[in-house]
Amino acid sequence: MTDFSNQDLVPCFAFACLNLRSSSDFDADHGVKQGILNFKYDRKGMGKGGEGWKPSISDRNQFIIASSMIPMKFVKLDLQGSGNSESFVTSYIIRYSLNNKKWYEYKNGEIFKGNTDNESIVSQTLDPPIIARSISIHPVQWKNDIGLRWELYTKEFEELSPQIQMGTISIGDKTLGNEKSPLEYTRKVQFEKEFIGIPKISLGIKSLDYSNINGQHRCSVEAKNVTPKGFDCIFKRYDNLINELSIDFTAAWTDDLIDVNLIHDKEFKNANSLFFYKKSSQPSQ
Repeated sequence: MTDFSNQDLVPCFAFACLNLRSSSDFDADHGVKQGILNFKYDRKGMGKGGEGWKPSISDRNQFIIASSMIPMKFVKLDLQGSGNSESFVTSYIIRYSLNNKKWYEYKNGEIFKGNTDNESIVSQTLDPPIIARSISIHPVQWKNDIGLRWELYTKEFEELSPQIQMGTISIGDKTLGNEKSPLEYTRKVQFEKEFIGIPKISLGIKSLDYSNINGQHRCSVEAKNVTPKGFDCIFKRYDNLINELSIDFTAAWTDDLIDVNLIHDKEFKNANSLFFYKKSSQPSQ
């Protein structure tokens, strides 16, 4: 059974949080369902089944992939070899995608150390965490044949980021309410929960209390310095004096608003042909 001793982490495969598939399977006894951490074939009186995922051929075109319908924050990966054969992955790279269109190589294609035997579990902390819908392991080197069991961990079940957040902002004092006051006032707004990328902000005046000096009724509000955590709301007056001004805001994020600055890893240029990856086919023992 999977070790649940670390209560801060949620094992995604153990609780069926993700869909799994692979580049290929050796046979029905070596598919992705056998690739779960610590999987054991326990049917008595039957021929011994596979205890781990094994591709149809061991070369560097092979991978195993896990996907979710919503973005998740992956914080750790456990890797193990096959349970009933001396087959295990000794090094690998990780790829991931937030929208299943653009794929990135984690830490710019860094090669991570895998197993030195087929039963020990090697843990890889994902620092920084991988925010993605899909994440894949691509074996680089292996012993005898590619064979693995694995687990991905996140910190919570709930959706990583809201799509929409709303709130109200007000000046809250008479900062813009006298002739000597500045013409501009900034209020910092912090979202209740951080977005994945930079959202679009819509502002609307809820209430306005002003003093009329020259017959002019004019003010403006603007959102600046928008980040996934919040934004600056700029209140601006002109010749009239503003005693109080309240604003309703709506912050909305969708997949097409992915902040390019959020992705620090290089894009995998053959993303549309991920399932036909052919960078090097030479096996490595």
